[in-house]
Amino acid sequence: MFRIAIVELKRILKKRSSLMMIIAAPVLVVLISLLFMQGYNLQTMKLGIYNEDNSIWSSLVMRFIGTILRQENIVKVDQNYEKLLKKGKLNAVIVIPKGFAAKLYSKQPTQMIFIPSPIDLHLAAAIYNVLDSVLADFQGSAFFDPKVLRYIFTESDYPVPRLTLKDSELRFSDLISPFIVFFTAILITVSLASVSTFLDREKNLHEMFLVYNLPARKYACGKILAYTVIGASVSFIAYALTVILTGDNLGFFVTSVLILLNALLHTSVGFLVSSISPDKSLANILGVSVIGISLFSSGFAIPISNLPDILRRIAMSTPVFRTMYALRVYQLEHTIDNRSIFVVLLWTVVLFSISVLSGKFVIRRS
Repeated sequence: MFRIAIVELKRILKKRSSLMMIIAAPVLVVLISLLFMQGYNLQTMKLGIYNEDNSIWSSLVMRFIGTILRQENIVKVDQNYEKLLKKGKLNAVIVIPKGFAAKLYSKQPTQMIFIPSPIDLHLAAAIYNVLDSVLADFQGSAFFDPKVLRYIFTESDYPVPRLTLKDSELRFSDLISPFIVFFTAILITVSLASVSTFLDREKNLHEMFLVYNLPARKYACGKILAYTVIGASVSFIAYALTVILTGDNLGFFVTSVLILLNALLHTSVGFLVSSISPDKSLANILGVSVIGISLFSSGFAIPISNLPDILRRIAMSTPVFRTMYALRVYQLEHTIDNRSIFVVLLWTVVLFSISVLSGKFVIRRS
C-alpha cells in the first residue's frame, strides 16, 4: 500500500503542471478569498440618495438613513444616477419623490423608491432588507412626525450605543478562514483523485496489477493515501498563509484533525468517482459537481439559514458544513465541538470504506 502511494506521489510531483497547481492553489485561494472578503461588508457599501422633494424634512430622513448605514456611505446624487449604478460605483439609489414632506404633514402613506445596482445585487438586497426592517419597526410610532424628526437631529450631544463582539480580538473577516483552509484541499483532492485511475487504464497498468495479484484493497488504499497527503499538505500551506496574513489564531490541534479528515474524506470521494466512471469526461463532470456541492453546502456561497427547512437540515448534516462549523465554534467560543467532529469522522469512515471497495471496479474492468 505504501509503495503504491509513494509511486503515485512521484508520478504526480514529476509533472510540472501538477506541481505548480499544488503550490499555486493554496496561495491563490487564500489571496483571492481575503481580497474578496474585504468587499463583503456593509461598511464599504455606497448608497446614493436622489432627493426630488428638496424639503428640510426629506433632508432629515436622509440623515436618518445615514445614521443606520453610516453617514460616509451616503452619497447625494442627481438624476444621472443610473450611470453610477451600472458602473458599480453605487450599490443602490433611494429616490425621495416630490410631495414627500407634504404627505408626512398630512399623515398620508409615503414611499421612497429603491433602485439596486446590477453589479452587486446581493449587497443591494442586504441594504434593502436592513432599511425595510428598520422602517417597518417604526410603523405606528411618532418617529416620523416632522416635529420629532427635527428635534432628534438637532440634539446631538447624546452618545450612541455601539456594537462590540464578545471576543474583542475577533473580526468577522476572520470567519472566512475555515473556508480557505478546507476548500483548497477539496479543490485539489477531488480534481486529481477523480481521474487518478485513468492513467493506469490508459497504460494498461491494471493488467500488471492482475499479473502480480495485487489486491484491489491495497491498490485503492495506496491511491487514497497519496492524494490525502497532497490534500493535507495544501491545507496546511493555506492554514499557515492565513495565520500569517490575518493573524487569526486558529487552534492548531483541532485544525490539524479537521484538515486530515477533510483531505481523506474528499480524496475518498474523488477516488470513488474515478473508479465508477467509465470515461475521463464523466469523471471530470462528477468531480466538478462534487466541488460545487461542497461549495454550496459549506454555507459560504449561500446562507444555510435562508434555505427551506428540509434543505437546511440536509446541508447542516453534510461533512463540509460540519467541518467548517466545528472550526467556527472554536473561533467563537474556544471550545471543541466533539459532535461535529464525530459526524465528520463517521462520514469519512463510511466514504473511505466504500472507496476501498470500489477499487475492484478498476481491476475487474480489465
